[in-house]
Amino acid sequence: MNTLIIEIKKGGLGDHLFFSHIPRIAKQTGKYEKVLFSKKSICRHPHTMKLVWESNKFIDGFTEETGTYFFPSEIQEGMNLLDAIMIGYGLEDGIRFHEPEIYYTPHIDDALKESTIYDPNYISYTGNLKTGKNIQKWFKESNLNVDFQMKSLGGRYLNIDTAVTELNTADLFELCNVLASCKRMYCLTTGTATLAAALGKPVTVFYGTGHDVLYRHSKLHTYQFVGSDFKLKDYFLFYVTKLLQVFMPVGKR
Repeated sequence: MNTLIIEIKKGGLGDHLFFSHIPRIAKQTGKYEKVLFSKKSICRHPHTMKLVWESNKFIDGFTEETGTYFFPSEIQEGMNLLDAIMIGYGLEDGIRFHEPEIYYTPHIDDALKESTIYDPNYISYTGNLKTGKNIQKWFKESNLNVDFQMKSLGGRYLNIDTAVTELNTADLFELCNVLASCKRMYCLTTGTATLAAALGKPVTVFYGTGHDVLYRHSKLHTYQFVGSDFKLKDYFLFYVTKLLQVFMPVGKR
């Protein structure tokens, strides 16, 4: 039996969602009869495994074996990151600008139907931004009021300094419910935006100077450039950190 084993070597929600379409395409194109997910994959949170892989109806099971991992350094014109990953796995379904896929049906919260929500949380680089000042300025200039700001999760975040109600979610499934329920969601180029794409929910996604276009992958979303609030010392620290990462790479990210 022709079997594909997928192994993910980056641990974030978005990192896993970038590969979520591969099992379906692998089977529907007839190239593979069986698709397994490697337990050697790096995964930052068990909820990611449950949402993206354990509920994926095209995954046949999990294995201790090493799998195949492909991640492009660049993409050709006329395709997005998910297309490039598909092609890297030797798959072709004739479709371009794929969106990530999940198989969870969100529950709608009527209390959030007219709400505008901002999620300040991020892990991966979202451009040269260290505070939420440029984003807050954008909201003000756009005459937009934010009803809820997602609770800071203790990692990196770009909070806006406004008197808005804090909104917390217990897990990724509750985040799906919030995304599906709200009228407008604003976030950064991180897992929230990629999850929204998987749900078919258009959102506005903020990014700063230096952000890689590779990660602005969804045609559903509006990607809003907000410049940079870096000072000279911030640029120095940024480039020193990047240099250190080359020689001392971090495993679970």
